Amino acid sequence: MTNILVTGGTGQIGTYVCSELASKGLNVVAFDFKPNPGNFPNNALKPEIVVGDVLDLEELLAVIKSKGISHIVHLAALLVLDSKEHPSRAVKVNCLGTNNVFEASRLTDVKRVVFTSSVAVYGSKVFFPEMIVDEEDFPHCPADPYSITKLTNELMCQYYRQAYGLDFLCLRLAGAWGPGRYTGYTGQFNDFIRRAGTGKSAELPQDFAYKDAKLRWFYVKEMGACIAHATLVDKNRVRRALYNAGTSKPFKSLDIIEAIKNSINDDQNIKYKETDEPTKLSSEIAGPSGLDVDCSKLYKELGFVEKMHLKEAISDMIAFERREV
Repeated sequence: MTNILVTGGTGQIGTYVCSELASKGLNVVAFDFKPNPGNFPNNALKPEIVVGDVLDLEELLAVIKSKGISHIVHLAALLVLDSKEHPSRAVKVNCLGTNNVFEASRLTDVKRVVFTSSVAVYGSKVFFPEMIVDEEDFPHCPADPYSITKLTNELMCQYYRQAYGLDFLCLRLAGAWGPGRYTGYTGQFNDFIRRAGTGKSAELPQDFAYKDAKLRWFYVKEMGACIAHATLVDKNRVRRALYNAGTSKPFKSLDIIEAIKNSINDDQNIKYKETDEPTKLSSEIAGPSGLDVDCSKLYKELGFVEKMHLKEAISDMIAFERREV
């Protein structure tokens, strides 16, 4: 039996990763500092939950050994805005914590580690005149703690692959949206959809209103499926240490508005205004800035198949939010 440890396993993305893996009949252990078991919509797919801290290497080693862990998905991290507010803690959690996961995996011969980075490492579009990037482009991450720690971890991931021959795989996530997080940068996007879908006044956040934005954000269910696929894909298909991970085609603000309108058949409470330039924050993030991210290798090499596109995803989230009212 394959036993999989998911750090940050009860968070927004972790919930769907755990559920997707459990749906395949695998044993899943969610390792979380502050578990939130209520995030799991289906109790039948709820993993075993272990309270733990990635900053404690001995604790990680003990859990991996006692649970017979063969695969690890590492999601635990301090996010963008929290990292800016607490840079020192961001370095501890995002760098030391991640390296503890890598080191524990090396010491226990874990078969595969999937680490989730972010396309935020690419930085400003001014560095890329062709307005598109792929895995071969060198990152120019902005001077913020989150992006810096993610790039540091990418380099360590490659070091562990090269130095020890370990099966470590990094996914540069284009972003995730959907139920479960309603504060912070992407949270405001989710809150907009929640409000629009439940009949409340809703205004598209300016961070996502740039008319030339190229968002490849996965819906959380699709993100869960993508990460689970990378965790289990045959080793012979993995041709590189790093893959961009996002939707097969980009979308922009008007596509989002149109999908919401089609789902609710009422746009009287929706306010939106496209902008000619991205906000200062979004100008440094691939996608919202207008810088496109080529994710084709995820599909061509790893063989991931996208199932839920924007229209279906918006309808799914609105149905979820209406049930929660």
